Amino acid sequence: MSATLFRRLLILSLLAGTSLFAAEEKAHATSPPAPLAAKPAAPAEVLELPKIQVTAQRIKSIDKDIKRLDKMIAREKAKVKSSELDKTLNNASLSHAAAILGGNSADHLSAVAATRVALLENERDVLEAMKRPTTLDELAMMEKEIEQLRETRRNLDDAAKQR
Repeated sequence: MSATLFRRLLILSLLAGTSLFAAEEKAHATSPPAPLAAKPAAPAEVLELPKIQVTAQRIKSIDKDIKRLDKMIAREKAKVKSSELDKTLNNASLSHAAAILGGNSADHLSAVAATRVALLENERDVLEAMKRPTTLDELAMMEKEIEQLRETRRNLDDAAKQR
């Protein structure tokens, strides 16, 4: 019994000692600040960034557009190299003579297809970047760039709009 009594007294004295240390630290914490720090610094203004919600639905729609563009790129890449039949039917001298009918040479059609592939690849890169925009302004700028790329691609064949 004396051993248990001794243990209890030891535990009580330890607890009392730790509480004294805590009271001593608290007294030091509430002491006045040193005279060197005359004025506390004013809190800086909080910078609030615009909120962009990245939802699975938006990313899925972008992925769907990218898949559609990949199909169009594959289709246009096949048109870049003109076939023998296309070279025969759209011969440069024949299409120049029939220019009044709006014919284009095989070389011209191949160049238009190559330009269209480049525009589609640029559009695909912009869509990839749209998955993770940093600001709303950047997102709006990317959407505007996509519209310009699409308009340029639509106007490739129309010679009247190019002049």
